[in-house]
Amino acid sequence: MSIAIVSDSASDLPNDILKKLNITEVPVNVTFGDKVYKENVDLTGDEFYKKLTSGTDFPTTSQPSPGDFEKIYNNLLKKYDEILSIHISSKVSGTYNSAVQAADKVGKGKITVVDSLSVSMGTGLVIIKVAEMLKEKKSSKIKDLEKYAKDLISKSRIIVACETVEYLKRGGRVSSAAAFFGGLLNVKPVIGNRDGEVISISRPRSMVKALSFLRREAESYKNHQGMAVMQTTESFDSRALFNSLSGNQQSSGKKDDNASTKNMYVGNVIKAQFGPAIGAHAGPGAVGVAFIGDAPD
Repeated sequence: MSIAIVSDSASDLPNDILKKLNITEVPVNVTFGDKVYKENVDLTGDEFYKKLTSGTDFPTTSQPSPGDFEKIYNNLLKKYDEILSIHISSKVSGTYNSAVQAADKVGKGKITVVDSLSVSMGTGLVIIKVAEMLKEKKSSKIKDLEKYAKDLISKSRIIVACETVEYLKRGGRVSSAAAFFGGLLNVKPVIGNRDGEVISISRPRSMVKALSFLRREAESYKNHQGMAVMQTTESFDSRALFNSLSGNQQSSGKKDDNASTKNMYVGNVIKAQFGPAIGAHAGPGAVGVAFIGDAPD
């Protein structure tokens, strides 16, 4: 049985990984004022952040429609027997529900839709591991892949440090009063996910302390099966976190400059850019880490 893997652009998977692992991406809609864009189709990440920082309109994102999924599912079912569709948390987006509606209409039992209960590369890392399992032919049964995905989801975590509270305020994630006092105290909010929802985790007063928190959290977990460092815009902070975590991977003997697809994304740290789903709220200068691993005792 041949199986296709489908994701959505809010998982923030780098384009080279999408191609190498043959993952089909459904674009999220991004709206600035009265203009609607398809993420990664007619609006790149860099273009999004330029508009975010230079324009007066605060962007909104909306899930792909069931019709968007129907078109992609129908095309894939011409070449594949089944589809495994993995998407960002149903508690922060309607994408999962759109996928379910489309699967019920066109799939006839051939499409399995999974709620990752995460966002960005918290979802992306799960998709990578499942796609690798399929590519390596460790299983050709969709139930095995679904079970593997759900096991990874239970171990997936994402944490994001924001340079400013301003965009959290503009996006309605914090009140104006909290943003005002946060600005006075120079707080760098750290947010993450729990049971599929975005939560506040910590409020350090410098990005140095915020990045140290991210690194400690990532390194406190054991038996890592994947790790990624994300950024909204290129910064010293994102490079520093990436280099420190990558260096740790290298010192543990997991780095291989001639790595194949099999181990390129397992032992090494992936670098990715936050898309609009997270970036609109985190703002420029935000840095995050996602990983799959066993929680510390």
